[in-house]
Amino acid sequence: MADTRVIDFAKAGSKHREKREHEEKEGRAEAMRDRFAKALPDKPRPVKDYFKKKKASKKR
Repeated sequence: MADTRVIDFAKAGSKHREKREHEEKEGRAEAMRDRFAKALPDKPRPVKDYFKKKKASKKR
């Protein structure tokens, strides 16, 4: 008799890890948005521009 409610811990663990990592990234991005807004109130998208610049420098 096979139990159909078997949980694959590797699959479940990666799902929760990805969710937690995403939430942590969003938290860091939100903190950066606040810092940039205080430092550069006249710039329309400072965080997005920062991430684009950082990504471009990694590709070189």
